[in-house]
Amino acid sequence: MLMFGPLRCPECRASYPVAEGVADLVLEHGSAGGLQRGLESRWVARSYERHVRPALQRALLRQPLDTDSEYLLYRSLLGTPDGPVLDLGCGTGLVARRLAREPAFPLVAGQDLSPAMLEEGVAQAREAGATVDFLRAQAPALPFLDGTLGAVLMADSLHYLEDLGRLMLEVARVLRPGGRWVASTYAPPGSASGFLHRRVGLHPRAEATLRAATSAAGLVRFERVALPPLLVLKAEKGSAESLR
Repeated sequence: MLMFGPLRCPECRASYPVAEGVADLVLEHGSAGGLQRGLESRWVARSYERHVRPALQRALLRQPLDTDSEYLLYRSLLGTPDGPVLDLGCGTGLVARRLAREPAFPLVAGQDLSPAMLEEGVAQAREAGATVDFLRAQAPALPFLDGTLGAVLMADSLHYLEDLGRLMLEVARVLRPGGRWVASTYAPPGSASGFLHRRVGLHPRAEATLRAATSAAGLVRFERVALPPLLVLKAEKGSAESLR
């Protein structure tokens, strides 16, 4: 794990700072919705796992799964990753550090945009004795080489990203053949509530939209677990044989 920087790209020769275990790859921060701005608050980050995340889940899902059931669902859909696992939109690393503590589990990386969340994630991982590589980067761009990841997990974060098409292309690019994408989101509310959700930076989609986006990116074996309004999704990058 990198603790201090800078981190240099051998191809473009760009230099990025690394401090306290977080590589910061964000050169220009694009505009963020109101909810995203709130998630960049240190107070929110420190209370995220205990108070903020449960409150958001209750507001969006009405009857969310308990933490253990939610984790077991993600874990079963991830299967046995054949390579590093990216927790995209990791927040404070609640799921990432639990994955990292599993025996013989591959390397776990956590990517998020909020510096406060990542700082809290590093502290929580140290306290838990979990090895997680944290990096700050702005999705849908994923700063990984083609075909290097065994899985990409988006636990409760898919609805924060607006450009679904580009996201899925990036996911397909970085996954190894047979690698899995696992994500959770919530079904779109009615038109009036949907407008308010978009105003604060949330982008829920219907299952048909998500299925079409994964297919357009070349991912296969789309599956979903529906616990309305919760949607948990899985898709795979085709094996080397099927890609020939």
